[in-house]
Amino acid sequence: MLIDTSVTIAYKCTSCGSFAFFNASLFTLLYKKNYSLSCHCKKSSISVRQEGENSFFVRIPCIGCDHEHVYMISGRSILLGKPLSISCPETGMQIFFIGTDEAVQKKVDSVEEELDNLIDTYGYESYFENTRVMFDTLNRIHDIALSKNLYCECDSTDIGLVLLPDCILLHCAKCGSRKIIPAAKNKDLKDILAISHIMIGTDVYFEPKEPIQG
Repeated sequence: MLIDTSVTIAYKCTSCGSFAFFNASLFTLLYKKNYSLSCHCKKSSISVRQEGENSFFVRIPCIGCDHEHVYMISGRSILLGKPLSISCPETGMQIFFIGTDEAVQKKVDSVEEELDNLIDTYGYESYFENTRVMFDTLNRIHDIALSKNLYCECDSTDIGLVLLPDCILLHCAKCGSRKIIPAAKNKDLKDILAISHIMIGTDVYFEPKEPIQG
């Protein structure tokens, strides 16, 4: 029987507020004495420390209460059980998930859907399918542009954007080429965080109903 020991870790950054995703081997977490994982914004990180033969301590800075939490996690429970979630003991906010990639992404999507529902409850109409993913994707595109790594295949760097409910449409002011960046699910955010360059080169037909220009 083959046992997949790869796991996905997600934690909510205390600086930028987004969930940072990491892929790792469970054996690395269990047997590497000290292991550090930093958010893409480089302003927060979690640490993992070996404890015995089948457990490890994870130290998590908490966006909910501004304190640091330490938890002991069993490797066996991750291999044989459901994805593990950790919440702030003071606020109840879910700040950490570990398990299979699909399960962790679904958990984080669920948390952020609850956030959107909360916004709606207090009288705000949510334009985006996932507000946090949209804003974090927009921030990532902005960072890529600041690094001069957002450009069109015609060599222009004059790139505009349109915000749609589930994606960001980039368009070249020089030649009119367009590219869609999905921004509705945490998989979309994970994908954009994994790249450092964006090149526009494919025309896309669209009819935005209520676009937000940028």
